[in-house]
Amino acid sequence: MTTWWREDEQTARALPRNGQLLHALPEMLEAVPPEDRHLAVRVLAAPLLTAPDGALADVLAPTDGGAFAFVVIDGVVLKETTLAARSALEMLGPGDVLALPLNASQQLTSRAVSRYLAHGPVSLVALDERFRQAARRWPNLSDVLNDRLAQQTHRASMHMAMLHLPRVEDRIKTFFADVGERFGRMTTDGIVIEIRLTHEAIGRLVGSRRPTVSLALNDLAASGELRRLDGDEWLLRPTAD
Repeated sequence: MTTWWREDEQTARALPRNGQLLHALPEMLEAVPPEDRHLAVRVLAAPLLTAPDGALADVLAPTDGGAFAFVVIDGVVLKETTLAARSALEMLGPGDVLALPLNASQQLTSRAVSRYLAHGPVSLVALDERFRQAARRWPNLSDVLNDRLAQQTHRASMHMAMLHLPRVEDRIKTFFADVGERFGRMTTDGIVIEIRLTHEAIGRLVGSRRPTVSLALNDLAASGELRRLDGDEWLLRPTAD
């Protein structure tokens, strides 16, 4: 019988201490019986993986630990999906789950290819065999992970519905309202969102071309609904529908 959960001194010293999975997914600790939570804090620790701005292919490569997914701890990740020479973006952040990239044989049978891009510095933790073993002892951990994936699926569906709004101004406002809920902070002036976003990136996120996005952003700034502040900050003033 495996003794991976033993609380002897040698095991405690061997457990990595720098992972922050429970900070990104605090509900996981609630899924563990109270008498086991001090142990779960150590068992669910995992080495923190960091990446600079750019592609995440090297970070997400298969590991000896049998990683089957990764959780974003800090930063913004863009999922880029390319189909017939056109690409679209989806924004992911802390607590979101990244699946392993398709292997070569899987890519051959898919008409679309997806990859993850770090939008600025990003930190992640891997879900691997340690997590599988923990979930066998505490099955509710798998429920938490499935709930997170369900939230992401719903958000992706909402994003797809947003792309069908006829006016680009409405698509931009809907996109920033969603981003504001996830990444923004409330101030007396409105919701401040600190994310580096070019007009081209916004266009790829809302399904429009850069010149059209630039005109729409000018109109939204003139109306006071959305404007860029200094640096990478945006100010969103939600309006009643």
